[in-house]
Amino acid sequence: MRNDLASVQAFLASVIPGHAPIPDDPALAEAAARFVTGNGRLTPAAQVDIYRRQFWLRHREILRDDFPALARLLGDAKMDAFCRDFLDAHPPTRAPFETLIEPVPRFAEAWPGFETQAERTFAADLTRYEIALLEVRTGPDAPPLDPQKLASLPEDAWERARIVLHPAMRRLAFSYPVHRLRKAWLVSGEPAVFPDAPSPAHIALYRNRELVTHFEELEPEAFALLDLLAEGAALVPALGRLAEPLPEERQAHVAASVGRWFQQWTSLGLVVDVDLPSSS
Repeated sequence: MRNDLASVQAFLASVIPGHAPIPDDPALAEAAARFVTGNGRLTPAAQVDIYRRQFWLRHREILRDDFPALARLLGDAKMDAFCRDFLDAHPPTRAPFETLIEPVPRFAEAWPGFETQAERTFAADLTRYEIALLEVRTGPDAPPLDPQKLASLPEDAWERARIVLHPAMRRLAFSYPVHRLRKAWLVSGEPAVFPDAPSPAHIALYRNRELVTHFEELEPEAFALLDLLAEGAALVPALGRLAEPLPEERQAHVAASVGRWFQQWTSLGLVVDVDLPSSS
């Protein structure tokens, strides 16, 4: 019985992800009759085909729900083709949905259904952003920064204190401003079309205390500084590493801007703690 069950499971696993209706394939219909009994209303092939259709519909809806801007951009028929090709390349498993959608940007960057490499790059940016939105919405929370803790820090604290960023915040660099375009398409109802030319963007994606997701556009140097802080560098050494390769005018700009950046990050809740290690 164990071997019979294994054989049934192996057969179903091989045919359920298929595209063509099982009753239309004589060989598959014959095989289905060996593993499935059918009933008074359905032949074995038709019964198995119900599972095949449900498999496709369920996973297509997952992809459409998680990537609504991509679906809006491609339209129904092309989004269906994208989903089929993606599921062929990355067959679903019992792993969480995060595992299912994780390869989508990489797949989009090579999908032949796009006409140009620029379209593929745009789609990869767009799907990375949509995944990040899901991560920020469902990510862990942290208590807000205690203002008294900042006020009590000694003068030399910034030489060694580690700035703790909100664990659900995501820092993203794009070739295209997908964050603004997605909002225009899905919130304002503007037509979804590929942009004419790249326009690089750096953003911090976060949720506020009311659990509403927002993006904040960052200057490239501010983005790079947040990356260094996320790696665990203290503020003053991080500024040194950031400024060293910059021309003098950009170094001066960073020096003049860092106070404003830090004040903005704390007010938005991007900074949730300042961890001062022991000096001993």
